[in-house]
Amino acid sequence: MNQRSKYNINDYQAYLSEGLNFAKNSNYEEAQSSFKKAINLNKKKYEAYINLSNIYLLKNMIKKSKDLLFSYLKKNGNEINIANHLGKICIKYNLDNDIIKLFNFFNLEKIDKKKDKKFLYFLQGQFNEKKSKPLSAIISYKNTISCDAHFFESYPKLLNLLESTNDILNFKKYLDIGYLKFNEGQNKDILILYECILLNRTFNYKKSEQKIKKNKLYEKFTNKTDFLILLLDLQSKNNEKLKNFDDAFEKVKLRNKYLINHRTNSKFNIDVMSNTIDKYKSFFKRNVVESITQRLSYNDDSNLVFLVGFPRSGTTLLDTILRTHSKIRVLEEKPYLLDLRHKYFSKNNNDLLSLINIKQDEKDYIRKAYFQKLKLNNIEKNNIIIDKLPLSIIEIGFIKCIFPNSRIILALRHPCDAVISCFFSSFKINEAMVNFLSWENTINFYNKVFDLFDFYEKEFDLEYFKIKYEDIVFDFKTQITSLVNYLDLKYEKKLENFYLTAKERKKISTPSYNQVIKPIYTSSIDRWKNYKEIKNPQNQLKKWIEKFNY
Repeated sequence: MNQRSKYNINDYQAYLSEGLNFAKNSNYEEAQSSFKKAINLNKKKYEAYINLSNIYLLKNMIKKSKDLLFSYLKKNGNEINIANHLGKICIKYNLDNDIIKLFNFFNLEKIDKKKDKKFLYFLQGQFNEKKSKPLSAIISYKNTISCDAHFFESYPKLLNLLESTNDILNFKKYLDIGYLKFNEGQNKDILILYECILLNRTFNYKKSEQKIKKNKLYEKFTNKTDFLILLLDLQSKNNEKLKNFDDAFEKVKLRNKYLINHRTNSKFNIDVMSNTIDKYKSFFKRNVVESITQRLSYNDDSNLVFLVGFPRSGTTLLDTILRTHSKIRVLEEKPYLLDLRHKYFSKNNNDLLSLINIKQDEKDYIRKAYFQKLKLNNIEKNNIIIDKLPLSIIEIGFIKCIFPNSRIILALRHPCDAVISCFFSSFKINEAMVNFLSWENTINFYNKVFDLFDFYEKEFDLEYFKIKYEDIVFDFKTQITSLVNYLDLKYEKKLENFYLTAKERKKISTPSYNQVIKPIYTSSIDRWKNYKEIKNPQNQLKKWIEKFNY
């Protein structure tokens, strides 16, 4: 090494240190200048590029940050530290096209199992999860472990997906691989938690609880909130199966307390949905909706059906049964219409009154965009299309303005069972589901939702098909025959084997994912009575118990 090279290396490190000191003191312009000087000395070393990209992020120059790193890769080839940092930026800032470009740059589709690619496969798994591609995410996490079996972060991600896709055999396989690689410390404790989940899924509830207590998992996860939430959820399920109902309820209360305070949930406000319902009751009067629908022209919507109801009222069971029919296409549970409604009102200053003056082309655009989102093939376009999103029950007013001839199926379950199940279920939290983290709010939300439905029913002389979860359980063929007749279809024998359809789906994105893969069972009926001495919702839900003849 000549004297000039030594001088450059020394200067490079000096500029790096100088830049880091400037950044530490929030002197971003000076830090930026120092890192650029380091890069000018050596355009192949990656450290200054990563630090400069971070300065751009701190200055909210996202595009400049990621372009800098892509420029490095283009000039210098595959540098894994640059790639990993770029990937994290793309994930954090939802730069979907850029992260796909990064994956293609490193040719991740061609599995070569090089150890340095492990983190890119891990990022690919996260990306696929975000895009609701669980099977692709599973492959990515498996590839991470193939590259480096000691990369622990992939194990919880993979095990969660395998459990939620009901792939218990592979769940056990990768749990065993994990135990071979991690036999002490917190990583082993996490694997023990997943072993307890496996015991629950294989009906060994008592053994699951014993192992939790023997290994003192609650104490060990006190500062690991995500795993503590998972543990408490598991314990509530174990204790309910063991008929320790007081303990089950207390575990759920504690789980929900941690969920309320979780960093990702603080942005959600329980008042949002309540305020929305109040506004809808004031706005969606009969004369308002008629003035809209009589002024505009519509195509026939009779093959479009909205399956609505309060969450945990049997909508996933109905979804699974109906998608077994040869003439029915049930959509995945996604907010197809809600996203378009939000887009429309965002363009109109979030003014509900703007709907009164909606133009023909605006209404037509919403309808066209909706069907484009569904990606129906030519055969499916002639089938019955069922949009299953339970809380679309709140949006019936908007539905009647955009799809006035569409049909509605209302799924019902005993109100007390519905609220107990919602309180116990582990939902992905949003403005609606945040209500289920409090027992009182769960009941209040049920009352608010059905007050609105009652309003719609009277205001619009609403026609709909009502079907009860309990009736399906006790008289399957009669109830489902009536339902498919309502849809102008004939009963098919294969509907009775709906759970086989569920098994083929792999990923069911509702809390019922491990229930609808089984034949009809009765254990969920009158579940609330197990908790009657603890929390009796009967009086607060009396109006709906009587209305729906329970």
